[in-house]
Amino acid sequence: MNRNFLFAMGLTLLAPAAVAQMAAKLDPGSAGQVVQNQEAVDRAMQNAAREMETAQRRSWLNAMANLAKLRVKLAEAWQAMGMSPQVAKVVADAYDPNLAARMHPESLRGKSDAQVAEMLQSAIREKHYLSANQLLIDYERNRLRMDQRGRG
Repeated sequence: MNRNFLFAMGLTLLAPAAVAQMAAKLDPGSAGQVVQNQEAVDRAMQNAAREMETAQRRSWLNAMANLAKLRVKLAEAWQAMGMSPQVAKVVADAYDPNLAARMHPESLRGKSDAQVAEMLQSAIREKHYLSANQLLIDYERNRLRMDQRGRG
């Protein structure tokens, strides 16, 4: 039994070396080619990851720039409705499109301008600035759609 054990152990230890040696004899460049192919795949994966990071960073920067522009326009709209520049900036800066996308906005369908104005004033009084901003954005979108339908 000791002899069989040693024979099996020897085969186990020598088999990988024998297979590698046979593969090298069959195709001398195949081992090197496999390594080169793997390195090329690794480089391609690293480049793709870097490009994705760069694209995400660029997208985030663009989104932040657009958010800043949107907040400036919101502040201007609030000022046009009679708010002081300081208060308009505080209200506009509360706008977060990610949070706004998750909230359930009140429908403006069928509401008169006076009713919308009351909804906006109520949201401001209750310091629900995010809701107020979203209501204002929705109101302006609806108004623009109606203007475009009137022209078309």
